[in-house]
Amino acid sequence: MPIALLIPSQPQENLRPSRLVAEGLLNPRGLCLQNDGSLLLAEAGSGLPDQPFSGRISRLRPDPQTPGGYLPAEILAQGFRSMNMQSRMLRDEIMGLSDIASGGGRCLASQTDYVAGSKLLDLQYSPPEALFHSRGNLNSLCYHPSRESWLAVKPDTNQLVEFTQDGEQVLAQLPDLDQGQEAVPVTLVHEPQTDAVLISLFSGELRRDPARMGIDFAEKAGQVIRVWPDNGRIEVLIRGLQLPTGLTLTAQGQILVLELCDRLLQPLPPEWSGEVLHGGFARFSGRLLRCDLQSRKVSVLAVGLDTPSNLCNLGEAVLISEGMGLSGRLIPAPNQQTQPLSGQLRYVQL
Repeated sequence: MPIALLIPSQPQENLRPSRLVAEGLLNPRGLCLQNDGSLLLAEAGSGLPDQPFSGRISRLRPDPQTPGGYLPAEILAQGFRSMNMQSRMLRDEIMGLSDIASGGGRCLASQTDYVAGSKLLDLQYSPPEALFHSRGNLNSLCYHPSRESWLAVKPDTNQLVEFTQDGEQVLAQLPDLDQGQEAVPVTLVHEPQTDAVLISLFSGELRRDPARMGIDFAEKAGQVIRVWPDNGRIEVLIRGLQLPTGLTLTAQGQILVLELCDRLLQPLPPEWSGEVLHGGFARFSGRLLRCDLQSRKVSVLAVGLDTPSNLCNLGEAVLISEGMGLSGRLIPAPNQQTQPLSGQLRYVQL
């Protein structure tokens, strides 16, 4: 069992050039790079009560006039259920479409839908057709080439699951974390060197202090783990993360991981009526880390991110999905300003 890499309290900063390449999005989540250089994007939707079916899948084509830039998104499919979980979670959480991945000659999207049932959608059809059905919350997914199957994580049951022609099966039940909180899986990626998968664990609420409902999280309790699908064996690779979300591997085997925020504050209570609040996650305090398990070094590549959720690896750069929550509501912005909540994609050069 390897010794887990502990994130230092003040990692070295090696900030990389970054810029926004898309704005005005509705809770952007998973991105999938296509062979032609275009991107498929899943948006969970606005979360607004009068827009219950605002989730959509779009294509972003490279802008020939701007290296690293993209033309405005073309909507490929829309009308997917968007669920605002504020009344239940007391935080800015919108559920719906969550990820897009390709493999085995297919491109699939994962959708959480507590009303009609969650599903994995086959994007070769228009509109996309359900290839697999599931109960509960389907978050990140990936194709496992040697198993020739699709894997996904389920944050409400803390499981790694597999979808095959025989249906859905549980490959690993993730044990509770150090303080008894649930190990909430967020993102998974296939690791070619080991044929295992890496999973980021968000760390569930402690639920010990009623006065802190919605924000009662243990500090820096998040992890990245390695799980072998064939036997469910688990290794902890990285500890000390603050609410890790997106995850990817570099060509050199380094792990890039997003932290959603640096602290929790100002939940959205049931009686919330539009006041300017952070909504659980400190806005514009997320960051992108590069973790090298061989050299045991951690560096910060980007800071000031607004609730970053997903990473897309472009090789020489990554794209980051930002801006979780109820679209258009006023949120605290840097320099004591306020601004409407809006989804965006950020290009970070590696």
